[in-house]
Amino acid sequence: MGIKKIARPINKAKNLFVKWLNDNEATDIDIYEGQGAPEWDYYRMISGFIGENLITVDFQMWCGKIKINYSDDENRYNDMTIEEFTQMIG
Repeated sequence: MGIKKIARPINKAKNLFVKWLNDNEATDIDIYEGQGAPEWDYYRMISGFIGENLITVDFQMWCGKIKINYSDDENRYNDMTIEEFTQMIG
């Protein structure tokens, strides 16, 4: 399944996060690629452990609207933009 042109920026953020997990020696990295209704442009949920800390991020695009949700053992951020997310992990 190819990435729709409108979903490329969020897919790039997802790939940056996977790289960030690998750079931080994360273990048990899991990537879920959601399949849904035709309106669901993009959905990926990525999780992994850095030490004992479980980090989960879901990347969503529904009808062109982007949402990124991040959580770890101490923090939870919802409805982040791509820019906010990349600044946080940068």
